Amino acid sequence: MAVTVLKRKNRRNKTRAKQRTQVITGLRKVVYIKSPYKGESGIILEDQE
Repeated sequence: MAVTVLKRKNRRNKTRAKQRTQVITGLRKVVYIKSPYKGESGIILEDQE
């Protein structure tokens, strides 16, 4: 079975579309960063005299 130009083009377009969707889903991910101040109060007592 011969591979035609259209089949090759279709295959190339599918791989490019998959790559684009992977990049887009990677950009949509929400990154949660732990707060270094968790459990601490907002008042710094060292500066008050």
